[in-house]
Amino acid sequence: MDTQIIVLGAGVIGLTTALVLKQKGYKRVTIIAKYVPGDMCIEYTSPFAGAHWRTMAMNDNPLFQKLDAVSYRKFMGFAGNKQGNINEQVGIMTVTSYDYYDDNSTPEVTDPWFQNTVRDFKFLTEGLPQGVKTGHTYTTVLINSPVYLKWLRSQFEKLGGTIIKQSITHIDEVFHFIRNKEPYAALINCTGLGARFLGGVQDDKMSPTRGQTVVVYAPHIKKTITHVSAQCMTYVIPRSDGTVILGGTADKHDFNPYIDDATVQSILARTTALCPEIDSSLEIVRHATGLRPFREGGPRFENEIRRSKQHSFALYVTHAYGHGGFGVQSSWGSAEHTVELMEKGLSLTKSHL
Repeated sequence: MDTQIIVLGAGVIGLTTALVLKQKGYKRVTIIAKYVPGDMCIEYTSPFAGAHWRTMAMNDNPLFQKLDAVSYRKFMGFAGNKQGNINEQVGIMTVTSYDYYDDNSTPEVTDPWFQNTVRDFKFLTEGLPQGVKTGHTYTTVLINSPVYLKWLRSQFEKLGGTIIKQSITHIDEVFHFIRNKEPYAALINCTGLGARFLGGVQDDKMSPTRGQTVVVYAPHIKKTITHVSAQCMTYVIPRSDGTVILGGTADKHDFNPYIDDATVQSILARTTALCPEIDSSLEIVRHATGLRPFREGGPRFENEIRRSKQHSFALYVTHAYGHGGFGVQSSWGSAEHTVELMEKGLSLTKSHL
């Protein structure tokens, strides 16, 4: 497996895809990215992710179900497959999840596809918060995003992977990183929201969905709660370091990087009502905003061939971006799917050269 492969982007999708490539035995894998783990910028979405496994796949979407199911099993394996386990190195812990719904008329609520995938699944019918009609409980996994991203990078580099920190403005700039004598090479485009602006791609289906959260220190909270209502989604997501993510918002087409004070108060009021263990005495560690890379119609998984005008080789491109708010929870399944797609297309490319 000596094909030169470049992964564009070092968010959770890019890092996981690059790591899967190395684990499969590809020798020459390079990540090129403007931002890398450790950077904190609103353009770099992954460090701001609340990052817990709560599927958003619909009952009639087997591909997205597979992406989430593969990832759930992988994350649970990191945590030792038992509730209450913590893997500090990876930044992962398992807790009980409580998902509440005001609408109990959809099959995703009444007969969810994942009930036989997750551990300890049960329907909730009693003791529900006011206004809630039904809910689910199960064992889930929580991911401390900044810690986890650094771990992904370390695993990739331990296997011989290379990271180049550089901004790419046009997809054809990648040709400069390919050896001139290569008959073919592969590029996996994991630029997320950047695909909206990347020359040669400029996907106008991409747009930001802004999220704002409040991070508090509350190590006594050992469960995650999500309340889905017609107006918004409210969530409480603990992390392995004792902090808890309180959210949130979903502001479509909004690039605003600044904290809105009224939103802070709304988040605190909603999460306090949802989880009585939260009160005004808790230390606020920070406020955060992030831009989820939403794509109209869902993520783009697609192959194309680009040819260099100056060099006699083809660049085989696999696009894998636009995961919206479910990048982390689907990352391992997405990476495996993307690599399989790349391999199929690359095989066809070789046969036609």
